[in-house]
This record gives sequence, structure tokens and C-alpha cells, in this order.
Amino acid sequence: MLEIVKIDDENADKDIIFENLETLKFTSLSSLTSFCYEKHTFIFPSLLSLTVQECPQMEIFSSGVTVAPYLTEIEMEEETIRWKDDINTTIQQVFLEK
Repeated sequence: MLEIVKIDDENADKDIIFENLETLKFTSLSSLTSFCYEKHTFIFPSLLSLTVQECPQMEIFSSGVTVAPYLTEIEMEEETIRWKDDINTTIQQVFLEK
């Protein structure tokens, strides 16, 4: 699996909203490169926790805009919590440090 979300051309320009999602966890996905590699807008109005563990190929969360107003930290690998400006920047930073 290379990405979690793949949008068809018919819905390509619509925002994708995960209204009630509070926790998102990716574990042991060795081929995962991103949540979505295409440039879509994802809105997570309730997201409080994001965990990414044992996903060594994950370079970014999404190529588009990701809005998660209540998320201020990500649990990455063996480290407790990381945060660098936003979801994409945090995941990119960890990937580059490997």
C-alpha cells in the first residue's frame, strides 16, 4: 500500500472532511509513502492524536492542504512526540533525519 486515500477524477476538487475522527494511527506499513500523494484538501476538525510508527517510506502526509486545528503533536517511531509547524513538515523532517 503506497497511500491510504486515492481520489477519483470526479471528486478531485472537493474538500475531504473527516468530521468526527479523533485518532489516526499508522503502524507497520512498510510501503506507505503518504496518506494521500495527490493535492487534495483534507480537513480533520476533531483530530487530536496522530501516530506514525514503523512506516519507513512515509515522506509526507499529503501533497495538498491538511487542516487539523487541534493537532499539535505527532507520535513518531520510538520518539515520544514531535511537532514542526504542521503535519507535513513534521513528517518530512523525521523522514529526512533517517
